[in-house]
Amino acid sequence: MSEEEKEIIRHELDGLMESAPFRSSQQCRSFLSYVVTNTLHGNEGSLRERVIGNAVFGRPADYDTSDDPVVRIRASEVRKRLAQYYQSLDQPPEVTVQIPSGSYRATFFWGKNGKQVAEDSSRSVTEEHPTDTMPVTHVSTQTDAEDKAVSLVEAVPAKVNRHRRQLGVVTVGVVALALLGLWVFSPHKDTQEKQLRVFWQPFLSSSKPVLISIGSNAVYRLSDEFADRYGHEHHLEANGMEFFPQLTPDVALHASDIYPAADSFVALGDVAAISHAVANLTQMQKTFQERFSNDISFAELRSNPTILVGGFNNPMTRELTRNFRFVFASRNRIEDRQQPGKAWVLQASQDSHDTEDYAIVSRVLQQDGTAPLLSVAGLGQYGTLAATEFVFDPARLAALQHTLPADWSRHNLQILLHIKVNDFKPVSVVTVATHSW
Repeated sequence: MSEEEKEIIRHELDGLMESAPFRSSQQCRSFLSYVVTNTLHGNEGSLRERVIGNAVFGRPADYDTSDDPVVRIRASEVRKRLAQYYQSLDQPPEVTVQIPSGSYRATFFWGKNGKQVAEDSSRSVTEEHPTDTMPVTHVSTQTDAEDKAVSLVEAVPAKVNRHRRQLGVVTVGVVALALLGLWVFSPHKDTQEKQLRVFWQPFLSSSKPVLISIGSNAVYRLSDEFADRYGHEHHLEANGMEFFPQLTPDVALHASDIYPAADSFVALGDVAAISHAVANLTQMQKTFQERFSNDISFAELRSNPTILVGGFNNPMTRELTRNFRFVFASRNRIEDRQQPGKAWVLQASQDSHDTEDYAIVSRVLQQDGTAPLLSVAGLGQYGTLAATEFVFDPARLAALQHTLPADWSRHNLQILLHIKVNDFKPVSVVTVATHSW
C-alpha cells in the first residue's frame, strides 16, 4: 500500500472509533486500533492471540489462552460491531475494514467492489482458537514450538482428522460412562449428599417458604415520545421500543428523553442463577417465593429463610452483608475487612466481567429470632451464577470440610470464589478464602 492509502485507512479507523457501535466499548476500540495499526506496520508477530492479550488487555506474557479467552471474545465482538457499522451506512465508504474469522490481521476493501488490500495470506497470524462459533477442545499452547506443533496437526488431511475426531468422540463417551458409573456407585456420594443436606438444613427445616430476593440491573429506557419520533423518522414503526437508535455525536438527548426502568430487567446470568436455585429447591421439596428486593419487608426477612441473588444490583445484599469480613469494595474489588490492605481485584474486561469474576457466598444462621440468610453474589452476573451452582453442588460443599472447622454446620460462613468465564458461562471455580464465626 502507498502512504496515501494508509492515511485513508487511518482516517477510516478514526471514524470507526467515534461511531455508535464502538463508542460504548473501550476494549473493542483498543483491540481494533491495535490490530489495524500493526497490520499497517506489517508487525505479524504482534498479531498473535497471546501477544494481543498481553499488549491490549494487560494479561501476563505467558498467560493461558485456554482459560482466559478475552482476545477471542473481543475479536468476535469487534467483527459484529464492524458489521453493524457498515450496515448502517447509506453509501459504501472509500475503504472498508474487516478482520476475517481465523485471523487477527486486518484486511481492507476499496470501494463497493474494489480490490482487497493486505490479503491475509500468512498463516502465522492464525488464531490459536480459529473460530468464534464452534466449540473447540484446546490444549494450552505455551511456547512457539507448541504453536508449530498445532500448525502441523492442522495440516493433516481432513479425512484423517474426521476419523480421529469420530474415534475421539467414541473414546470420550466410553470414558465418561465409566467415570459416571464409578461416581454413581462410589461410597463418597452418600457423604457428599450428606454435606449438601447439612448446608441447607437451616433453610429446609423452616415451615415458611424460602424468599428469593432478585436483583435488578440499572437500565434506562427511551421515553415513548422519543421512541415514537425516532421510529417514525427512521421507518421503524413495527419495532416498538426494541431498537438501538444510532446516535451520532451531534444528537442531543434531554433528561426527559430517557427514564429509569427500575425492577424491570434482570441479567441473564442472574436469571440462570435463580432458575438453578428454584430447580434445586423444588427437588428438595421446599416451597419458595421470588421477589424483587423492594418487595420484601423486614418482618418477612426475620421470619422467612431468604436467598439473596446478586451483588451490586441487589440493594438487600449490599445492606445486609456490608459488615461481614469479605465485602464488595468497588466495581472490580473485594476487600478483607479483618486484614486492611488485603483485596482481590478483577482484572477482566473494563465493560463486562466476561473472562473472570469473583463471588462471595455468605450463609448466616438463625440468630436473635431472625431466619437464616444466604447470599450468592458476584462482582458480575457470571460470578453470581457460579456461586449459586456452588451452594447446590454436593462435591464442592464436601470439599469445604478441609478449610472449615469440624463443627462448621453450626457456624456462619463466608466463602470467597474466583471464577474463570469462557463463552459467557463459568467454567472453573476455585475457593480462594473461607471464614466462619
